[in-house]
Amino acid sequence: MKRTSLAVIAAAIACLSLAGCAASTVNDVSAAGGGTNATNGDISLRNILIVSDGSKTALSGAVINNAQDGDKVTGVDLIQADGRVVPAAKGAIAIPPRGAVYYGATTTGRDLNPALALSLKGQPGGIVTLVFTFEEAGDVKIQAPVVSAVGEYAATLKDAK
Repeated sequence: MKRTSLAVIAAAIACLSLAGCAASTVNDVSAAGGGTNATNGDISLRNILIVSDGSKTALSGAVINNAQDGDKVTGVDLIQADGRVVPAAKGAIAIPPRGAVYYGATTTGRDLNPALALSLKGQPGGIVTLVFTFEEAGDVKIQAPVVSAVGEYAATLKDAK
């Protein structure tokens, strides 16, 4: 009887000890990748990041249009620490209806483009605030990390246009 009692007590202690290892709820979920995300209505920016070697910089990430009509990015501006707005990229980027355009791809294909060269100096390890201006959707503001142009990002900066 003592052995049975000891076995029951040991099992109870084991259950209580292992209860701390039970699965728990995940409270903060983020998308894979090193960039950041932002959404404004039907427009989404995904995995946006800046690749820099300290003198040359480029934007990598995806611009997604969930609307039934196309839209265009008409500009990308940098908001400096003192609040001044400085153009970072010029030119129109057409985003197809219910489609996406990807920047920073090291391979080519449909809707895959080299990284978008930016006229700003970003130091790796920092964060910059960008505003994407869309012809139809308006402005989308995002804080993007600046990563060093090494490893997987070396080709991204090299191929930037």
